[in-house]
Amino acid sequence: MAHWPLDELPGATSVAETVQNLTGIPKPGAVQSLFNPGGPWSVLGHMGKAFYFPGNGDSYVEVPSTPSLTPARFILTAWVAPVQCGMGAYYPVVDKWDPNTGTGYALYLEGVGPGQVRPVARLNGATFTGTTTFAANYDPNANTGTWTEVRLKVDGTLGAFFVNGTPAGTFTAPTGLSNTIPLWMGAMHQAPSGLYYCEIGLDEVRLDKIPGQWSGQ
Repeated sequence: MAHWPLDELPGATSVAETVQNLTGIPKPGAVQSLFNPGGPWSVLGHMGKAFYFPGNGDSYVEVPSTPSLTPARFILTAWVAPVQCGMGAYYPVVDKWDPNTGTGYALYLEGVGPGQVRPVARLNGATFTGTTTFAANYDPNANTGTWTEVRLKVDGTLGAFFVNGTPAGTFTAPTGLSNTIPLWMGAMHQAPSGLYYCEIGLDEVRLDKIPGQWSGQ
C-alpha cells in the first residue's frame, strides 16, 4: 500500500512514497543534516539513507490522510535504531491514532531497561506490548548502533508483533481503525501516558495490505 524509503538528503521539502505517491512533508521544515534545527536529520540507515528524529516530537514527517492508510488488514514494517534512554522512554515510529476519537493505530517502542526496548501498538482504545526486547544503542554522530526490523500485523482480530522476522507476541486486535487525521512518522499525536520522549532513527517504512484470500494465514 505504501513505502517510504526515507532516502531524502538535507534540503528536501518532500518525502517520497514509491507505491501510490503518498508524499510526506518534513516538519517543521526541510530535511536537515546532523545538529541543524528544522525537519528530521538525514543519516546513514539500514539501507542507504534514513531519518533521525532528534527532538521532543517536534520533528516528524506528515502524510495526509487517505483511506488506503487505514486498511482493515495490514502489516506495518519499519527499520528502527533507538538511542539508549532507559526505562520509561517512548520512541515514535508511525502514528495514525486520533486522540479526539480514540480511533486508529500507532506503533512505537518503549524502553524497558538499560539499552533495551520492546515494540508497542496502540489500536483504538487498547495498548499491546511485544514479548521480545532488542538493543537501543544508536549513535547518529558516530554512525554506530543496531538497526532492527519491527513489524506489526493486524489481520482482523488477529494481532501480532515480529522482531527481525521472528514472532514477538500475539493479541486480539480491535477492528474499525479508520480515521481522517494525518499519518506521522517520528512523532505521536498524543504521547503515551507516563513516558518520556527519546530519539530514534527510522528507515524503510512500509504499509502492506493483507489480501482477503490470505486472511488468517
